[in-house]
Amino acid sequence: MTYSRAEENLIIISSFEELSYKAKRDLFCGFKSEEPDFENFGKKLIKDGVSGVYNKVKGLFYDGNYRKEFLAELENKGVYCVTYFSEDYPKQLKQISEPPLTLYCKGDKSLLKTRCFAVVGSRKTAANMLAECKKTAGELTQNFTVVTGLADGADSAAIEGAIPSGKVISVLAYGFDYVYPALNKQLLERVIKSGLALSEYPPKTQPKSYYFPIRNRILAGLCEGTLVVSAAEKSGALITAEYAADYGKSVFAFPYGLGVSSGEGCNNLIKNGAYLTRNADDIFSVFGMERAEKKQFTLSGNEQKLYELIRGEGEAFVPDIAQKLGVPSYKLIADLSSLEIKGLIVRLGGNRYSAV
Repeated sequence: MTYSRAEENLIIISSFEELSYKAKRDLFCGFKSEEPDFENFGKKLIKDGVSGVYNKVKGLFYDGNYRKEFLAELENKGVYCVTYFSEDYPKQLKQISEPPLTLYCKGDKSLLKTRCFAVVGSRKTAANMLAECKKTAGELTQNFTVVTGLADGADSAAIEGAIPSGKVISVLAYGFDYVYPALNKQLLERVIKSGLALSEYPPKTQPKSYYFPIRNRILAGLCEGTLVVSAAEKSGALITAEYAADYGKSVFAFPYGLGVSSGEGCNNLIKNGAYLTRNADDIFSVFGMERAEKKQFTLSGNEQKLYELIRGEGEAFVPDIAQKLGVPSYKLIADLSSLEIKGLIVRLGGNRYSAV
């Protein structure tokens, strides 16, 4: 990968964890300069008593071997960089108060030029809402690239829904040498193969708890809107929604029934002005968009009766369904499996089902 001198400068400075975001940005005079202003910045650092850090950073910045080795290491790991000075840098991100200096990327960078929409939520999301999340994310790809994290729960469901289209971006809160949670390693590999994974941190940066809320500004800033799938009263997903609102972006949320703790944050968002969202159509309508006709399934008479009963109940227990239909429970297994494969119902556990 070939970079301009200005891009290289920003990549090298962004590699130093010793410097804060503000310090790195100040070195480039708030992105008004393509060369770091070490002279003026050095005076500030010495006054702050951190001249040792300054001297180290300055020394390595002008060390040709360090520069060459760092860039070669990125290339060997299959990582390429999109910096604030790059043509590929998203305009949406330039408009936020603290745009990332460098985006370390794996996958299809052309997605950075597409219209993006964030889908976020809690790790503890009910099975029926995960199914809704997956379905909605898939529908959103008709007009948007879906942007999310890599956590269990809503993030993973959003990825599963969007990944068949290839229009998915996963924003990490750590470097590519790590995967968190580790069990999502294969999911990340699928994202990289079909879509795009990115981070503002160099590959060797370990996951740290405070990186995740900082990362959420990128989710909100990159996108035209944010859908909160699930959120308790205190949830990282609400941080993303707050960033989105601060940036003047539209916030959407799934509604929840009374007493559902994983949806209290969503209901509060709706109460405070977020769009109540049942499906992708509710999002498209806000942006004046249309979507393709829904895929229609042919159901047998028994499947139709079973589906209508489950949809009417909202959440149904198999023995209760069998009793209402006047058949033994075991005779429902084939039709339940068929409806589940067609994406019309979802298994909740405990022999319970819900319509999607």
